[in-house]
Amino acid sequence: MRSRIASLAPGLAIALAGTHACSSDSESLTRPPGGAARARPAIQRGRFADAVQVAVNRWVLLDDTPPRLESDDDFSLDGDDGDGRRPGGQKKKRFGQSPVYLDGVPIAVVAYGELPPWLPTHWVVLNDGRKVIRFVLADYLAALGVPLRRVQALHLYGGRGRIGILSGPELRRVGSRLLFSFTRADEGKMRMHWDGDIRVSDSIDKVQAVAVYVDRKPPRWDRAAWGLVDDDGVELHGIPYAEAPLRGGVRIYLDGRIAHVFKRNRALARKIEPAGMVDGVPAFGMFDYLREVGVDTRRVASVELVAENRVALRLDGPALAAERPALALSAPPRSSGRILVHRGRDGNRRSIEVTAINLYTPLRARAHERRCPGGPEPGCGPTLP
Repeated sequence: MRSRIASLAPGLAIALAGTHACSSDSESLTRPPGGAARARPAIQRGRFADAVQVAVNRWVLLDDTPPRLESDDDFSLDGDDGDGRRPGGQKKKRFGQSPVYLDGVPIAVVAYGELPPWLPTHWVVLNDGRKVIRFVLADYLAALGVPLRRVQALHLYGGRGRIGILSGPELRRVGSRLLFSFTRADEGKMRMHWDGDIRVSDSIDKVQAVAVYVDRKPPRWDRAAWGLVDDDGVELHGIPYAEAPLRGGVRIYLDGRIAHVFKRNRALARKIEPAGMVDGVPAFGMFDYLREVGVDTRRVASVELVAENRVALRLDGPALAAERPALALSAPPRSSGRILVHRGRDGNRRSIEVTAINLYTPLRARAHERRCPGGPEPGCGPTLP
């Protein structure tokens, strides 16, 4: 086994050995050759490795060092996910940006700037007088087109392998009492707010992923496996029925649902003819590209370009008709989670860095008023189609 010496402040010693250290064993006396009997140093049992103190501020790890955390690409929008480990330190599957899966198919990501604008906003006054934003989870699912009357089960994935499971009848029973918000007001990660009598298997706080089951059989929770299992008791990894986890890229929505995820490497691999080059990078005509990947944009009446949960630009009606032929997409190297949308041509070109694109057909385009960050005001909020 390898040993490693680390110099730490006394208060950090236990953290090095493992945040869930559970015992400190004083071992038997040993007698070195020619010397007097002395006590063997106490071993601190750690979650990932054991450590022994060799000086006031120095410890030696007795096993391999703790495993390196996964890359930033495995974290959420605001980087506040748990470490995804089950009891005993065994690593569990991690999830990215709070995706929503319907029978295994990703249909949305729960981010403030990607909420359907026809989703009602609820303002709650806290005990200290502050006004905060809340959303009804059932309303959100309905805004995505999920048939609530047919929902069999809802799974909310939290950190450390935890899953909060609600039955379809319970989701319908609690209705408007099951709320969520975001960890930083109109930014950050999805956070649940639980009413006292909601029957759920685990009261998840920050949500890593949402799985809704309508037409496919929901898997069941097995405490011994600390995870979901199928009818034969075989443990299921990741999101059941999902071909691959939703991770990375820029999401392009059509009427509130994900229609396509733009990723630079996949765009190039499809061998779609670029409309031109911008700063040495292939740029694809936006509507031509979407047509090639199977997105029907013929009835699109409005486009929103979203940058970090804010609508950077909205194009409607005549403005969209004028700019539509020249709108183009490009993804420069090392632009993870962002692409450039180009407007105009050559000398008149303007570029906007975006994290999501919302497309709306005429009915949904009417609900374009965004939330009111300063609080509820008369006439403020989304218009309902």
